[in-house]
Amino acid sequence: MKRQLTLYDRVYGCVLGQALGDAFGAAGKMGCLPQPPLDDLVRPPADHPIHGGLQAGQYTDDTIFALAILDSFLAGGKPNAASIARSFQIAIDRLGLAASQLIGPSTKAAIDAWHRGEELGQAGRFGWTNGSVMRVALVGLRYPGDLDKTVEAACESAIPTHNTDIAISSAAAIACAVSRAAAGNASVDDLIEAACVGADQGRRYGYPFIAPSVSRRIRFAVELATADKPLVERQQDIYDLVGTGLPAYEMAAAALAHVVLAAGDPVEAILLSANTGGDTDTTAAIAGAVAGALHGANSFPLSWVDSVNRANRVDLADYAQRYTELIMQDLVN
Repeated sequence: MKRQLTLYDRVYGCVLGQALGDAFGAAGKMGCLPQPPLDDLVRPPADHPIHGGLQAGQYTDDTIFALAILDSFLAGGKPNAASIARSFQIAIDRLGLAASQLIGPSTKAAIDAWHRGEELGQAGRFGWTNGSVMRVALVGLRYPGDLDKTVEAACESAIPTHNTDIAISSAAAIACAVSRAAAGNASVDDLIEAACVGADQGRRYGYPFIAPSVSRRIRFAVELATADKPLVERQQDIYDLVGTGLPAYEMAAAALAHVVLAAGDPVEAILLSANTGGDTDTTAAIAGAVAGALHGANSFPLSWVDSVNRANRVDLADYAQRYTELIMQDLVN
């Protein structure tokens, strides 16, 4: 009989999916298929325009900022935009990221605004890119199954750098998919439904930005992912028609579409994401995190886990354990 997953299994699976997908996808090609397949955790090419110089297993700003949010939660207990912003700044200073190409355009603009003295919510008023989405999956674990609280938490995580309705809607979609997975007894379809609820609720927050409906884009992406076509053609359709690039509304839909393509399997979700093309580290980080929360930490090869812990000098199991204890405090009270 298959062992029932514990909350820790799901939390650790999500943490691993985030970090492993990010590190795996960092070596991915930015152009679409066809291209030589990426089938293992390897060093990005030296001439990669963004990730050249990273070692095999080293993750990017996606996971650096995801763990910074987690540091904020572990220190203060509750999602709080000001605390999260401080945690971002600590990570930037500690790792010397201020001038790094790893930091995306909306985040960089918000950081510059902070330094000019702009208020926190104002600094992120033009943030429309996928920075809010790439780092939000772990936020979705905070309140398993409670989509209302999860949307509010996703909003807090986005405000420092991406305080627009489209960025918050996109982040809330991913957070709610993870929240539903963390609650247990979920199917991939359940995650998609939760994501659409989160997207529609999240659109009520932030500064207005001209952009399409996230929930409708997710449903369109799922239609493409489940079409009666060869897998590679479905990947091409997602790349061409949904997009796997910088807009938050593209990335939320594309990442969830890859979870569907993989039938929820975490490793397959990462492999497919890394090989479709575009912003592959972000697609793979999100898809890996969502699927990891669904199927747990034992889904991933131990060699990948060891490589990522070693390359980043981190203990992801310890992060997961401490986060699980924090989540459990609310569940038992």
